[in-house]
Amino acid sequence: MLQCPGGKPFLAIAGEINHAVHPQIGSTVTATVWILGDQLVATHPALELAEQQHGRDQLVVLMIESERRAGQLPYQRKKLVLLFSAMRHYAQELRTAGYRVDYRILPDTDTGVSEHLRVHQADQVYTMAASEYRGRRYQQRLSGKLGIPITVVPNTQFLTGRFDPIPDPQPGRRYVQESFYRKMRQ
Repeated sequence: MLQCPGGKPFLAIAGEINHAVHPQIGSTVTATVWILGDQLVATHPALELAEQQHGRDQLVVLMIESERRAGQLPYQRKKLVLLFSAMRHYAQELRTAGYRVDYRILPDTDTGVSEHLRVHQADQVYTMAASEYRGRRYQQRLSGKLGIPITVVPNTQFLTGRFDPIPDPQPGRRYVQESFYRKMRQ
């Protein structure tokens, strides 16, 4: 079990604050905006799109602290504390700005997403593409798993979009990364 500074189990602390972070439980909305822990940006594209299409009063922002995700890689515990603190502060900033936020602290992401949808009964989920491959694959499979449409908007945290300098690579030919960087600068 993941331990927090001070020796308390991760989920014990989660239980202490989990009750305070669901102020609108039971509300029915038309859209959910799922914001990942590394996407705490001032102007979130998925949030902007959902608000344009549904209006602020018809959406709930979902944020999940997942013990499984935190334990996937050997993260420094102080880094996790910083990440979770940043997520909680971002959620509070969204609440202050007038958004409804469902902040969940659970053992895994699947449970968080399915519990949120069971409670809020959203018809659609919006999210920004994850920055890592495994997360993007998870997002792509999520629609089939949940049975509702998932809109994944492009990730705006990179200087460039996805770029394939060699769309049709030839077998046996050697490609140098330098060529990629030259094309990117054009």
